Amino acid sequence: MATQDKRTASSIQLAGALVIGLLLGMISFYLLKGVGDYSNLLAAVIGASIALLVPIWQTYVIQRSKLAIEVNGISRKVSDKAKVSLDEHSELSYLRKMKEEDNPRFIIMGGEPKRASQDRSVTLDELEELLQRAKQELKDFPEKIADRKNDLEKVNAFTADTFSKHECNKLNRLLRPEIDFNSEDVSATLVEFKRHFEDKLSNIKEKYDELQSSIPEIDRKVTQIKEDLIANKSYFEISVTLINSGRLNTSIKRPALFRVYIGRENYIDLKLTLSDFETKSEISPNSTVVGTFSSTDISQLPEEDRKLINTYWGQSVQCKLFVEDVHGEATASNSIAFSEGLYQKIIFDRLAVIATNQNM
Repeated sequence: MATQDKRTASSIQLAGALVIGLLLGMISFYLLKGVGDYSNLLAAVIGASIALLVPIWQTYVIQRSKLAIEVNGISRKVSDKAKVSLDEHSELSYLRKMKEEDNPRFIIMGGEPKRASQDRSVTLDELEELLQRAKQELKDFPEKIADRKNDLEKVNAFTADTFSKHECNKLNRLLRPEIDFNSEDVSATLVEFKRHFEDKLSNIKEKYDELQSSIPEIDRKVTQIKEDLIANKSYFEISVTLINSGRLNTSIKRPALFRVYIGRENYIDLKLTLSDFETKSEISPNSTVVGTFSSTDISQLPEEDRKLINTYWGQSVQCKLFVEDVHGEATASNSIAFSEGLYQKIIFDRLAVIATNQNM
C-alpha cells in the first residue's frame, strides 16, 4: 500500500513537472518568436529540460532526510558480570551475614531438606544495596533495643499469680517457635519467656556493637571496590536524541564512534553500538527517537587508553558522537563534557536564568 502511494505521488510529480515544463516552454516560445526559425526548437528544449530537472531537484534536494544528533548525557556503569566475592574481604563479614540471611539455608528436594548452596558473590549494585541496608539497620537498632527492653520489662512485671494463658498468647505473637503455657508450673513458663527476651536483647546489642564498630571499614571498603570496578570493569552509556527534520525517513547503522578530545590532535575513541537496534534505528520524517549507545567493557581497551579514560573522566574535556546512516553519510553530534551530569547541570543553570528573568 505504501509502495503504491509512493508510485502515485511520483506519477503526480512527473505530470506536474511536465505541465510546468510545457507552460514555461510556451512562454519561452512567445518571448523568442523574434529570434528566428530555431525558436520552436529552443522552446521545446527549455521545456523538456525543466520537466526533467524539477523531479530531480525534488528528489535530491527537497525529498530527503536531514539527521541531527543531540547527546543528552553520559553515564559510566559497572557490568553485572563483574562480581565481588564477600568471602575475599574480611571487612565485609557483616554484609556476608546479611546476604546469608536473605537466602534459605535449606530447600526441599525429593521431599527431603537439602542444604542450599550459598552464592556470596554480588554485583556492585547489590553490594551498595547491602551497605545502605546496613546503614539503615544502624539507625534502627536503638529503637529495636528499646522495644526489646520494653518486652523484657513486661515479662519481668508478671508473677506466677498474674501471668495467664491469655498473656502467654499475647507474648507468643512475636515468637517463632512459640512457648507453651504450663498451667502446672507458671513460674517455669515465665522463666522461659525471660530467657528468650534476654537472649533477644543480648543478640541485638551484640549486632549493634558489631555494626557500629565495623560500618566505617565497610563504607571505606565498598568505596575502594567501587573505584576499582569503575576504573577497570566499567562501560559507558550515551543517551541521545536522533532528530530527522527531513521529508524522508532514514535509518542509522548499529556501530557508532564516541571521540573524546584530550588535547591538540590527541583523542580517545570508544566504539559504541545502538541498543534496541530493531526499534531505535529508523527515524520517520519530522520526528525524533530517543536511544542509547553502549560501549564495550573498558577492560578490553589497551592499558594506555584505560589510563587516559580514568584521568579525563569527570573533566571538562569535550567529546562528540559520530553515526552513519544507511546511505553512508556520517553525522556528528553536539559537543558535551566528558562527565556525568555536567551537561544536565548546564541546562538547569540556563533554565534557572531564564526563569529568573521571566516576569511574574
